[in-house]
Amino acid sequence: MVAMGVLAARSGSLEQVVVLFGAVTLSHFATDQITYLAGCWLKPRVGRFPWVAKKLESVTARLAGSPGALWGLVPARVLPLGRGAWMAGCGMVGIGWKRFAAVDFFALLVHLATWSGLGWWLSYDIGRLQHSAEVGKIVGTWVAIGLVAAVAVFLIWRSRKGLQPAGVRASRRMGK
Repeated sequence: MVAMGVLAARSGSLEQVVVLFGAVTLSHFATDQITYLAGCWLKPRVGRFPWVAKKLESVTARLAGSPGALWGLVPARVLPLGRGAWMAGCGMVGIGWKRFAAVDFFALLVHLATWSGLGWWLSYDIGRLQHSAEVGKIVGTWVAIGLVAAVAVFLIWRSRKGLQPAGVRASRRMGK
């Protein structure tokens, strides 16, 4: 979506921008409806797919418990918060298609404005964006290395008694 914003900003004509954003909006809206319909299809068959049921359980519980929970689709659509689960969950709990389509279209417009707007805003500052991505890769790599090291130290610390020589363990059991 960010790339669509960059393309739109550099397209040069209003007609191209309208066609590009129209195509993006329609394609996303169509795939959202397919996911919703898959949830409708899945509702009576969910017992056959326990791994799917487990993933959809929290979303469907929220949607079934509160009529306003459908608005949770907006942040799920904009941020990577499991939008597929939300859309399929809407179909599974029987939210009406018109209501789902209206909220989904609103969420899609917010998604488009957020991410394509970011691309548009940064479109003429690609050099800085590329540098930020390179720095982000380096920082991300070191953060990942640090997390792996911390988890390794924690796991070794937890299993330290099992790693001691048998004589040390025996003497500790004897109280010496």
